[in-house]
Amino acid sequence: MKNYLIVCDTTSAMDFEMADALGVELLPLSVIINEREFKDLIDIDKETLYRELENGVVPTTSQPSIGYVTQRMEQWKQKDYEAILIFTCSSSLSGANHTYHMVKEDLGMSNVYIIDTRSVAAPILDCVRTAKQMASEDKSVDEILQVIDLKCKNSFSYLYPESLTQLKRGGRISPIAANVASLLRIKILLYLKEDGSVVDKFAVARTETKLVSEAVDKLRSLNVTALTHKAYILHANNIKGAQKVEKIAKAYFDDIECEIIELPTVLTCHGGLGCVAVQTTLKTN
Repeated sequence: MKNYLIVCDTTSAMDFEMADALGVELLPLSVIINEREFKDLIDIDKETLYRELENGVVPTTSQPSIGYVTQRMEQWKQKDYEAILIFTCSSSLSGANHTYHMVKEDLGMSNVYIIDTRSVAAPILDCVRTAKQMASEDKSVDEILQVIDLKCKNSFSYLYPESLTQLKRGGRISPIAANVASLLRIKILLYLKEDGSVVDKFAVARTETKLVSEAVDKLRSLNVTALTHKAYILHANNIKGAQKVEKIAKAYFDDIECEIIELPTVLTCHGGLGCVAVQTTLKTN
C-alpha cells in the first residue's frame, strides 16, 4: 500500500467518523452565525444548524483560514508521506484551492498535489474514496490523478430547495421574485455548471414532475446510466424527500446504485432546510 495522505474538507459531505474509518484527513470549514465563528462538525453539529435555520438565522461559511491550513500542512510535512493529495471543492466557489497552493509554495512541499474537483459535496467524497482505494492497490499518483480527472469531468449536480425562504434570506433570489414564485407555486431546480463555475437556475416549473423530466433528459444527454454512474442523494433534514428522489432515480435509470447522505453545511446554508440534491459520479472500473 502506498504511503499517501488523502485530505479534504467538510465541503465533501464527509463527517469525522467517516474520515476516521477511511483513514483520511478532514479539515472543517468555518460556520458564521450572528458574527460568531464555529468549526464545522466540531463546534456546531447538523442538528444545531437546522435549529438556527428554523429560527430564521442566515448562516454563512468560509474556507479554513490560511493560518489553520499552514499549521496542518506543517504537521504533514514532518511525516514521511510519499505524496499528499488534497481534494478541494470547485476553485470558482471557494478560495480553498488557492490557499493550499500558497501554503504549498511557502513550505516548499513538492510532494503535495492539489486537486480542483470542480464540484462540491458527494463528488469530492467519491474522489477521496477512489484515491484511498487506489493507494491501497499500490497505484501511482499519476494513475490516481488520471482516474480522478475523468471522474471530475463526469460528475453532475442538481439541488432542489423545498422552499425559496433560505435563497431569499441569503440574497440568491430577490424577495419579489421569491414571493411571486411562491404565489404562483413555481418550483425551481438549481444545478452546478459542469465546469464548476457557478450554481445557477436549471429549470422552473409548476410541478415537480416537470422538473424531474427536464433533469432526467439532461442526465441522459450526458450519457448517465446505471452501468456507468452512481447517484448520491443528499438532503438537509429531509430523509423522506431523499428516499422519494431515490425511487425516482432508480425508476428512470434502471435501478441505478444510490447512496443517501446528509448535505454538507455549505449547501444547507444556501439551499435551506428540506432541500434535496442529486449528484451523479462516474464509477471506477
